[in-house]
Amino acid sequence: MEFSQEDYENKSLTKFESMLKTNNILFFDSNEFENIIHYYLNQGKVALAKKAIKLGLEQHPASINLKLFKVEVFVFENELEKANALLDSLYVLEPSNEEIYIQKANILSKADKHEEAISVLQRALELAEDTADLYSLIGMEYLFLDQFEAAKKSFMKCLEEDPRGLCLAIQYHLLL
Repeated sequence: MEFSQEDYENKSLTKFESMLKTNNILFFDSNEFENIIHYYLNQGKVALAKKAIKLGLEQHPASINLKLFKVEVFVFENELEKANALLDSLYVLEPSNEEIYIQKANILSKADKHEEAISVLQRALELAEDTADLYSLIGMEYLFLDQFEAAKKSFMKCLEEDPRGLCLAIQYHLLL
C-alpha cells in the first residue's frame, strides 16, 4: 500500500496534535514540522503554528525553513524589528535563498516602502526558478504605488509563467 503526500501530512498532523494533548515529546523531521506549520498558518491557527515552530526549532535548531516560518509569524504579528533581525542572520547563512528576499520585501511593504520592496523582489527573481509568484508580488507592490501600467506588465509576466494561475488571472482582470 502506498501513502500519498496528503496521507503523510495528515499522519504528521494527527501525531502532532496527539503530542500536544498528552504532553509527550515526539520526534518529527524538519519537513514534517514545515508541513504542520504551513497547514496551521493556512488555517489561520497562528498559536498552533507558533507551538510547532518552537518545537521544530528545539529539535532542528539549524533549520533555515523553520526560522523563515518564525519570520513570517513575526511579520504577521507586526513585530518587524524581530523579523528583520532574524532575516539578517539568515541572510548571512544563506544569501541565495529567495524566501529571505520575499520576507524582506513583505516587511518593506508593511512599512509602506513599496519601491524598496520591488527592488528586493527583483533580486529574488534573479535567484528563483519559479518566478510566477514573484511577478504577482511585484505587481501588487506597483498597485500600492498606483503604477497601474507597471502592475499590469508584472501580472502579464506572471500569467506567461503560470497561465493556469487562477488567483493571478483574477488580479490581472481587475486591472483591465
